[in-house]
Amino acid sequence: MNSLKLIFIVLIMMALSFSTTIWFNSPVYAQNDQFADSAIGLRIYLDKINFDYKDRKQERLDLLASLIDHTEQLLKEQSDDAGLQTMAGFFNAQYAGFKGGIGALKYAKAARKHLEIAIELDPQLYQAAALTTLGELYFRVPSWPVAFGSKKKAETHFKKAVELAPRGIDANYIYGVFLFEQKRYDEAKLFLQRAQQATPRPDRPRADEKLHKQIIDGLALVEEKLNK
Repeated sequence: MNSLKLIFIVLIMMALSFSTTIWFNSPVYAQNDQFADSAIGLRIYLDKINFDYKDRKQERLDLLASLIDHTEQLLKEQSDDAGLQTMAGFFNAQYAGFKGGIGALKYAKAARKHLEIAIELDPQLYQAAALTTLGELYFRVPSWPVAFGSKKKAETHFKKAVELAPRGIDANYIYGVFLFEQKRYDEAKLFLQRAQQATPRPDRPRADEKLHKQIIDGLALVEEKLNK
């Protein structure tokens, strides 16, 4: 993997995970270490997986597997909850990204199903996060006949995401990465700059700090390409 890939690699959902600041004060976690029964409660687990389990692969996969099962159970009675559908998509996409290989395809397909439902229910939820994540899935998974990857479908979803969330840091950043990898450097610069100018999220300082470092590195690479 070359240096560009090392800087621009996007672990599915790293940019789209939520607040770490409420994790250690969460009554859900403090009281009984049981998973929450709402999307608002479940969102706190994503940054924990990405930051606190970063170097603990098996524990991370075990936690994600439990979250997938838990969310699927909730959806049996709340299938019209856009937040829960989004979270189910996030957990499955994250599991697929961390697991890798042919065994990840089952989870990537499950993520696609949940994200499509979430988009039908509320495409603007969490700054168009379901659209952005589904675009990322189409971008990263292999194409037919191995899987369902499609750069054309990926861009369709990215464009819709930035249309619905023009100041969203995640939508603009990930679309910028996509454009960079397609060698469309002028466009990539535009969307990375938009991501850089996005409004800070006070409940996500760790995630924002990491993402802004990636944006700065990305813009430097874009300038390097444009100046050749």
